[in-house]
Amino acid sequence: MWYADADQDGFGELSSTIEQCDQPVGYVADSTDCDDTQLSSFPGNTEVCDNIDNDCNGQIDDSASDAPTWYADTDNDNYGDIATTMPQCDQPTGYVADSTDCDDNEALRFPGNTELCDSLDNDCNLIIDDSAIDALTWYADSDSDSYGDISSFVELCTQPPGYVSDNTDCDDSEQARFPSNAETCDSLDNDCNGLIDDSAI
Repeated sequence: MWYADADQDGFGELSSTIEQCDQPVGYVADSTDCDDTQLSSFPGNTEVCDNIDNDCNGQIDDSASDAPTWYADTDNDNYGDIATTMPQCDQPTGYVADSTDCDDNEALRFPGNTELCDSLDNDCNLIIDDSAIDALTWYADSDSDSYGDISSFVELCTQPPGYVSDNTDCDDSEQARFPSNAETCDSLDNDCNGLIDDSAI
């Protein structure tokens, strides 16, 4: 028995036969082709992403050799978890092509996100609250009088030691000089009004 091999893939169609001693042209001894009109569909062929059942196992594009890897995006931020994957020809629901999320349970954390003062590493650079857009400005208070130097400051989410929110000190090297301090006879401008020993008590 010989089976028609219309697509010339070496596998014949079970329903199209010829009985004769010698092999006729266009016929083969194998009858296991699942689609004799498709050259790339025959038993044992490698499955690829082409919407065809290449290996004749009854499934289209299953375990395709060229299937891309998709990564779970649990927090829906369009960045996936490199540890949770699914190779599949078409993008599955809940998966994305990017695998660089640093926390797939937190939508406010992904590469390139804007850093905020929220105790999270928003931009996934492994540093929490660095260069946050809502960081506060703190001014150096070298003389510990609770008034800071406007020319010496840092921008941070939380107050660092030696810094204050006020920037109106007129001399941050002299503790006896700050706005609203009582003026005394000490040859200093104690109250930072630009006058020395005026209205001294």
